[in-house]
Amino acid sequence: MASIRVKALADLATGAMARVAVEEEDILLVHLEDGVYAVSDICSHARVSLSGGWLEGDAICCPKHGGKFDARTGCAIAFPAFTNLRKFPASVRDGQIYVEVDE
Repeated sequence: MASIRVKALADLATGAMARVAVEEEDILLVHLEDGVYAVSDICSHARVSLSGGWLEGDAICCPKHGGKFDARTGCAIAFPAFTNLRKFPASVRDGQIYVEVDE
């Protein structure tokens, strides 16, 4: 796995989400009170970008049908979503957000 710098932490406010492209993969970064998390940006139900959605606490809400996913784990937590999102290891070092992806 490769650790790729994707964004400055200062550019992602707590409670915000942002889509980044890493190695041809669209990844959704989510900055919660307890850290930064990274999951697939594409809804497993509606196949749309989750970056156009919103957060309800720690739940990512799909903009198309309102399916919800746990931002920390990528697990589907509300219908119509039932397939989990892919989760990527994320870390913050020296004020920069890094995501690990397959090489």
